[in-house]
Amino acid sequence: MSTTVSFLRCFLIVAMLLFSLSCMAQARDAAAFFPETEDPFMGNWKGRWSAEEDVNPDIAAQVIARGRNRYEIRIVSKLFMRCPPLAQFEVEPKGDTITFSEAGIRGKIQGGLFTGSQGKKTFEMRRYVHEIPTLGAPPPEGALVLFDGSNFDQWEAAEGWEILEDGVALVTPTGKYLVSKGRFRDVKLHVEFMLPLMPTARGQQRGNSGVFLQDKYEVQILDSFGLEGYYDECGALYKVAAPMVNACLPPLVWQAYDIEYRAPRFDEAGNLLAYPRMTVYHNGVLIHNDQEMPQITAWKERERLEAPPREPGPIKLQGHNNFVKFRNIWLVELDGDR
Repeated sequence: MSTTVSFLRCFLIVAMLLFSLSCMAQARDAAAFFPETEDPFMGNWKGRWSAEEDVNPDIAAQVIARGRNRYEIRIVSKLFMRCPPLAQFEVEPKGDTITFSEAGIRGKIQGGLFTGSQGKKTFEMRRYVHEIPTLGAPPPEGALVLFDGSNFDQWEAAEGWEILEDGVALVTPTGKYLVSKGRFRDVKLHVEFMLPLMPTARGQQRGNSGVFLQDKYEVQILDSFGLEGYYDECGALYKVAAPMVNACLPPLVWQAYDIEYRAPRFDEAGNLLAYPRMTVYHNGVLIHNDQEMPQITAWKERERLEAPPREPGPIKLQGHNNFVKFRNIWLVELDGDR
């Protein structure tokens, strides 16, 4: 065996070993962001006030992990409804219990029960697990399956993406955009995703990704659980339209987008007749209803002001320096009629 061949073989062995170690390290890192132990406080809670409240008897709360043994509690009248909170504050649990007295409301969370009072009124809430009607939905007849858990065959180079043992696609912090090989105009698209637990992160650093249609139009993915739902948060048509309501669930649970996208329309001379439009259901909740998009959903203004695309474009999943999981991705191409 020549010295050159021997060197190349050693080089390949070392390269494969380094790659394997890198994958193992990323898997360990990912596990830290997707712990299997259930948080006793984080999540949605729903219940009722006592009989003394006969105008708005419903009460709900969102408990958000903020890191360093701190939680934010947001008490509202109803979940998935845009309304001012009744109270919003941070607390620190002691052991398996949270107690608080804020904004005239006293409360306690312990053993899966959230109880409290305001004046003579009392309330009781329990954990609320939102049932998503399309979660796990099989692709209908004629659908194009973009990801079924087995491979990335429908996508271009999956740089920085992995397929986990349970058939889930994981984008890593080094992941690039995952770009479909197919090019599309009008589609119905189904995507399921899971956000990482990043309690000390804030804003755009908290589980950031996105779903792009026709290459240019993004439905934002972000851990916006318990936030207002602005134009750059989860469910937003990025910097174009805020969701009608924030339907984001807490991290570590599967969520679903069901999107109907209609591409821009042009006449035979190439003149723009109509901007693209999008209808989006987030976890079964309607958050955009035939929303017109007069701009590209881009970060910088000069990109937002570009002309709408005339040609079919890919579906893209964004890599944005975070771990995010995806599964069950499929689409149905629509006819060109509005």
